[in-house]
Amino acid sequence: MCALRKAVRISPIIDSARAFCTWLTETERQRGRISSKQFYRLPTDAEWSWAVGIGGRETGASPKEKNAKLENVFPWGTQYPPPPGAGNFADQTALNYFTNWPHIEGYNDGYVTTAPVGSFTPNPLGLYDLAGNAMEWCQDFYDPSQRQRILRGVAWINCGPKSLLSSSREHAAPNRYSVATGFRCVLQASIGANGGSAAGK
Repeated sequence: MCALRKAVRISPIIDSARAFCTWLTETERQRGRISSKQFYRLPTDAEWSWAVGIGGRETGASPKEKNAKLENVFPWGTQYPPPPGAGNFADQTALNYFTNWPHIEGYNDGYVTTAPVGSFTPNPLGLYDLAGNAMEWCQDFYDPSQRQRILRGVAWINCGPKSLLSSSREHAAPNRYSVATGFRCVLQASIGANGGSAAGK
């Protein structure tokens, strides 16, 4: 099994995110915080769906086929606009700073751009920032062409209801640079003899 770390770091390109996971693995092994069989990596698209509460509810062979297909299902519930404290999105604070900024009418999270991790209400699994703040790189390719990778979670620049859906996916070339892109680490507990994850957390 694996555990998603409750942190998001800003990273413009996926290679930087993977390099951080490697560094964190080596650092925490040296400090005795994880075993030699444990390691950090980026989440898969499926893991991200389970984390946000829609695992097993999506249909489709690829992330592209699953993209934004679950209507009116958001990380905070079923209503739009989001309730206060739901996450960091394009809001009144951003509008006041940037002017002429697309935003969620009547929503105010108090941050112009990114917010400190854990500033908003966690989901039932105790995971923070699955809605807003920074889009998060995943391991998977978007479609069979294997040209672009998946980003989940939307960011502080997003405001439209479709982009905020739990099933929404962004896709981009691995070298994409953006101030709204980050990542979340997954701690892989161990690898079984068959190559799958062993029980334990």
